[in-house]
Amino acid sequence: MAVALPPELEIKLNKLSIKKPLINRLLAVLFMPFIARSGLKVNYDPENFYAYLPKKRFNSNWYGTQAGAAILGNSELAAGCYLFLLTQGEYRMVCTRLDYRFLLPSTDPVIYKIDLDRAELEEKIAAGGKFMMDLTIKLFRAKSKTTAGKRIGSGKISFKVWPVGG
Repeated sequence: MAVALPPELEIKLNKLSIKKPLINRLLAVLFMPFIARSGLKVNYDPENFYAYLPKKRFNSNWYGTQAGAAILGNSELAAGCYLFLLTQGEYRMVCTRLDYRFLLPSTDPVIYKIDLDRAELEEKIAAGGKFMMDLTIKLFRAKSKTTAGKRIGSGKISFKVWPVGG
């Protein structure tokens, strides 16, 4: 059974989760346990946003590479986190489409880089109400937790976005 929070409280928790990593982890364990188990770490910096997915047994397949399901599931979460950051937690979103192309197998941890048309997002937010937003996602082998190596995949992802309480 879903428990609806008052919109003001939801927005406050959303903003806290962007600013405070500990609050983010606690809310992730409660509301999105997949993130907690997979180990996805997000750098909430609008100028240098990336998400880091470590190579863990939970994310690996029988061949010892990152599992496609882990890559795709975390692609949605990484892109959603970027959109969540840019909307300052004042909007809810749900992924409606994910088209991903695997270029190489991933035997290492991976880094997600997300891109979108910020001017278009600002126009849609200014107009208010519900809207659709398309993002581009690129996946790289991680040389370190912050440094991207060779690109191993890319894709397009779409979200339906609506205001909290709307």
